[in-house]
Amino acid sequence: MINFTIGQLAKKAGVSVDTIRYYEKIGLLEKAKRSAGNYRYYSEQILSELLFLKHCRELGITLQDIQKLKNLSNNPNQTCIEVDHLIDQYLAQVSQKIRNLEHLQQDLSHLKQQCSQHRTIEQCGILKELHQPLECEHESHQHKKAPQP
Repeated sequence: MINFTIGQLAKKAGVSVDTIRYYEKIGLLEKAKRSAGNYRYYSEQILSELLFLKHCRELGITLQDIQKLKNLSNNPNQTCIEVDHLIDQYLAQVSQKIRNLEHLQQDLSHLKQQCSQHRTIEQCGILKELHQPLECEHESHQHKKAPQP
């Protein structure tokens, strides 16, 4: 059985020492074993759990939902319908974020079209457009033609 110090564990997992301590504090990661000299030592199993946590966080899964997934993992014979449902929720959130980013891209492209030439700041269509108050969020995506200078 290989044991790691907290620094070695952090390096192997690609996280900070503070992250490991935080996960221990909130109960997502098992507390380290202590040596006679009171040094923390971590097993390969802890490394595996830490990599699981890191992977979940990289996917945007919240700490609360990670705890749910860990709890579900402790019952290997039950169905995975709850896991599927949880991931479906994250997929829906990602789809919404993509739609929002597409709207943002359209809005920025629209702005860019307002000043396609090199003009003075006084004539800049982008700045003029940005100074226009938005009537409502929905109308900002309809791209009304801006007045030309």
